[in-house]
Order: sequence, then C-alpha cells, then structure tokens
Amino acid sequence: MLTGDILFIDSIGRPDLAGLAQDWVGDLRNTLYKRYKELADELLVLPAHYMGINEMNDDGSISEKLGVLYAENHGLQIDSEETFRKTVTENLPPQPNSYQEIRQMNMGKINPDIDEQREMEIGPNRCAVR
Repeated sequence: MLTGDILFIDSIGRPDLAGLAQDWVGDLRNTLYKRYKELADELLVLPAHYMGINEMNDDGSISEKLGVLYAENHGLQIDSEETFRKTVTENLPPQPNSYQEIRQMNMGKINPDIDEQREMEIGPNRCAVR
C-alpha cells in the first residue's frame, strides 16, 4: 500500500502543511486508527519518505508490514483522541525546504526544470511527526 505522506515506518504524517492542522488532525487520526486498522496486517506499507537509514531493509527498500507498524510505530500507539491531537499539533517540525515551490509544482502551476526539481528535494524529511 502506497501511504504517501500519511504513514511512515517510524512516524506519521503531519496535517498542517496547508495551515489546517486543527481541522485535519482528526482526518489523520481517522485514517490511521480506523481506515488502515481495517486492512490486513500482512499488507506491505510503502511510504513516500523515510527519516533515517535505520528504516531501510537489508535490500535498501523502505517498507514494512502494516501489523508491524501497529506494534512498533509510536504514532500508532496513542489511544486517546485528545492526546493524539495534542501530540501531533505540539510536535510539528519546521515546514520542508522549498515547500511552497513543491506545492506549486504539484498543482501544475509551475514547471521547474530537472535541476530545479532536484534542488527542491534536497534536505531532511520534514513531512513527519515523531
């Protein structure tokens, strides 16, 4: 399952990049704690990003079974909705490098050349809440 920016190996997505953290944190929780919970534990999760080399498999891939993530990912261990909301909204990292440019490109509003695209992707993964 391609989880994009919602679920990572050792963290969860951040709901604030559009400036709507308070509105979208509930959607994030619903996706992680209800929708994904209904899926098979054996389903292979393929996130869009990773935080560090420790998340890599021996073959260099970034993936894990959903059941393992529910057992080990700290973002999936918060029982209380109130605690989840507080944890997520109070632990947001700075926005990603070139965030506005990446957003404009994703919406088709700008078309940077390949060198500009590479430059936009340089830097740490700031798409996650740890």
